[in-house]
Amino acid sequence: MAKSKIFSNLKRFTFGIMPSKWKSAFLAWVLTARYKPPELVFPWNPHAISRALVILPEDPVEAFHQIVNYMQIAVYFETASFVIFCTGKVSAFFRYIHPEATVIEYDVAQRYLFSHEFDEQAKIFSKEEFDLCLVLEHAPDISLLFLAGKTAAAIRAGYTEAGAFPFFNMHINASPDKRYRSEQNCVLARALGATIEKKVHWSVSKEAQEEIAQMFHEFSIPSAARLVGIDVGLFYPVFGEEWTQALCNELKKNKTFSYYCYIGEELDESVSPFAASLGLPLFSKLSAPRSAALVARSTGIISGKSIFFELANLLKKPVIGIFEEKQSAIYCQQSAVTKAATYSSTPDRGVIEKVVLFVNNFEAPRKA
Repeated sequence: MAKSKIFSNLKRFTFGIMPSKWKSAFLAWVLTARYKPPELVFPWNPHAISRALVILPEDPVEAFHQIVNYMQIAVYFETASFVIFCTGKVSAFFRYIHPEATVIEYDVAQRYLFSHEFDEQAKIFSKEEFDLCLVLEHAPDISLLFLAGKTAAAIRAGYTEAGAFPFFNMHINASPDKRYRSEQNCVLARALGATIEKKVHWSVSKEAQEEIAQMFHEFSIPSAARLVGIDVGLFYPVFGEEWTQALCNELKKNKTFSYYCYIGEELDESVSPFAASLGLPLFSKLSAPRSAALVARSTGIISGKSIFFELANLLKKPVIGIFEEKQSAIYCQQSAVTKAATYSSTPDRGVIEKVVLFVNNFEAPRKA
């Protein structure tokens, strides 16, 4: 075994048995001694920021709720080049939203201290002379904190609960008067000086539309069909077969609409066979552009805490989200086209009735 691998394994073992406070203190000492991350100096000139690293949350939904915050920051530091560090689950979406940025993916399974892959990426970042490093995760893994500190960027900002100096030198408190996650997150943009609100618009490419049209043809879906998407990939693992089956059966009683099943990521191998048993077209594991094209083509969406729900919001499509009561205020900003069907412990028949009512009230087709 190579000496470097033995040393790496020894570091992981030693670090693994340390108490949490010791880990943080040890890494803080390493950063201070070797990388010398600076304290924050006021005032700063936003035009002097030439290179910025943004680390997105690992949870895809949390990452989506950082889009407005991120875009406000990107517009404010308009002369800077941005590097986005994120998982593959959201990389394609952020490439589309901000094509000028460099997007670097990482594998969550390799994201731990002293892993070869993550350590190599951290070494690269430490040499890139970032002026700004933002960690947009509210509770980041310590490996991400260490990475932020290793950049030694002049501004290393994160949420107050996320980490201390020298990992960060600027801490932002989540807004106490905001419950909706996107609004909470935007307090970071304001703290940096960004005041211009940036609305995010997603335009679906012609190529993606044509690809979805071809899939419709293969499923024998008529071009005039009023489609309603059901997020079976979310409902089946979380709420179970019986409830998901009951929801679909009730929806299918309304023959005005055509229904399809959507599966974003099949973590449970039994999801696809169950979806197939429903006798509905099944769209699974679509690329980001195709998922957006599918949502754009739909009359409405039934989902919950998922990318599918967030895409419907971005595309201004009628969507009803099935949320636990505490989650609803955080992840579902209700409007004329966005509604929530909430439950306290598990969704019941009443939740199904709310969903069916929402679908039945979709806008009638416009006459030519």
